Amino acid sequence: MRLIDKASPIPYYQQLADLLRHEISLHQHEPGIYRLPSENELAEQHGISRATVRHALDVLERDGWIYREKGKGSFAPVRRVEQEATQLVSTTEDMQQRGWSLVTRVISLKRLPAPSHVAYALEIDHSAPVYELCRLRIVNNEPLSVQITYLPQKLCPDLEENDLSLSLFRLLETRYGLRLWTARSVLRARLVTAHEAHLLQVPETIPVLYVERITYAATGTPVEYLEAVWRGDRYDMRVTLRRTPSVRTGYPPTTPQMNKENEQGG
Repeated sequence: MRLIDKASPIPYYQQLADLLRHEISLHQHEPGIYRLPSENELAEQHGISRATVRHALDVLERDGWIYREKGKGSFAPVRRVEQEATQLVSTTEDMQQRGWSLVTRVISLKRLPAPSHVAYALEIDHSAPVYELCRLRIVNNEPLSVQITYLPQKLCPDLEENDLSLSLFRLLETRYGLRLWTARSVLRARLVTAHEAHLLQVPETIPVLYVERITYAATGTPVEYLEAVWRGDRYDMRVTLRRTPSVRTGYPPTTPQMNKENEQGG
């Protein structure tokens, strides 16, 4: 690892944080966990105080690059999952396309009257029965996501008779004839809860990505309401953005001819 530049006006802690980010990125395609050098080792290596090292590590932890365990050190999960947020794809399909191992553990399955926010999302009566399915998704032997799915019972009767450790999308489409077509999602960042931290085997101080999603059939019927938590230190959402047509921006459209005239002073 390169050393900080003490002649640079950039604060030492910021330089060290950037160097550690680069070091972590070099290990991104390796399985498992990358253990950072200790505070003492970093301080001695760069000729700076431990307080400066801790400041740099605080920045990395805040930004989700590392997590720290008391008495053990600082760690960076080196293989991050990146998903295109504009594509409707199941977790099973996504991991299969990557060639990664996925194990799904069913935590619980309940049949209950729809909670008010679930009924609103699924456009059903508050008293209508729904299935509440909680599953833990484990990728390459590491817990990655806790997902709670609500499904109207009338759309998927006898759900409990199926193997729910397999792809739910595939089950809904093949057994119940529900062609999944579109979805609306909301993403938020928050801290992990104690229960989620226990399932994900992470400290209670790490940030997570919280996703709410309503999935619709081709008929426009809401089929699934999902509440998912993804580890913030392992998961990135990628969004492809396109600029709106110039007519919406208030700028006049340009053409090659106009550009040529502008260059000529016309």
